[in-house]
Amino acid sequence: MIRFEDVSKWYKRKTVLHPFSLTVREGSSVGIIGPNGAGKSTFLKMVASLERPSKGTVSFYNEPYEKVIKQVRADIGYVPQDIALYEELTVKEQLSFWKKLEPRGVDEGFLEEMIQTLRLNEVFDQRINRLSGGWKRKVNMCIGLLKNPAICLLDEPTAGVDLAAKEDIIGWLQTLHSEGKTLLYISHDWYELNQLSDEYLLFASGAPVFQGSKDRLLVEKNELMQTYNQDAELSRILQYV
Repeated sequence: MIRFEDVSKWYKRKTVLHPFSLTVREGSSVGIIGPNGAGKSTFLKMVASLERPSKGTVSFYNEPYEKVIKQVRADIGYVPQDIALYEELTVKEQLSFWKKLEPRGVDEGFLEEMIQTLRLNEVFDQRINRLSGGWKRKVNMCIGLLKNPAICLLDEPTAGVDLAAKEDIIGWLQTLHSEGKTLLYISHDWYELNQLSDEYLLFASGAPVFQGSKDRLLVEKNELMQTYNQDAELSRILQYV
């Protein structure tokens, strides 16, 4: 379980996340939605321990983050929105390089299943700079989840990919969720969200303003649109629920 209590985040004079509290259940699959600049990526980075709150407490397993930092970092896999690959390496060389950096080693059975599900074996000997955006996304995901993490964090994992690659990625994430892993991922794609989400976490104006199931979001969306009627992008997002 992950808990945020009265957490806020600012950089110098700019507030990125206003004070909020929420809990993420272990084993849940949470689709993070909202307009650009609403604080979604900053929130995900705080879960990943890449950013620390300016104020408030983040807890894992009912303990303050600082007390369980080693376990948390071992349990988390983070897939950034930006592609973070060495362009001159082949897919095989890329995976071999990152495997060597894992202090606890890699579950080879898990890795092989991920490679097969994402069909990376089809491009194993190709250099990254010769791959399409969809293949790069899949390699990027494979590296981010290399250590078979209990908590999987993904920032727009299917951005810019074709339909076939998207289905491969969604299928793999569904497998991970069925195995009891906790998923938190940012997406602007309602098809993807409907396929993967137990619940939605909606950000607006620098804070989460809704957390719950799709059915509950359908009930509350008109009220949310009225409350945040100055946010045209949020209204457009909610129209498609």
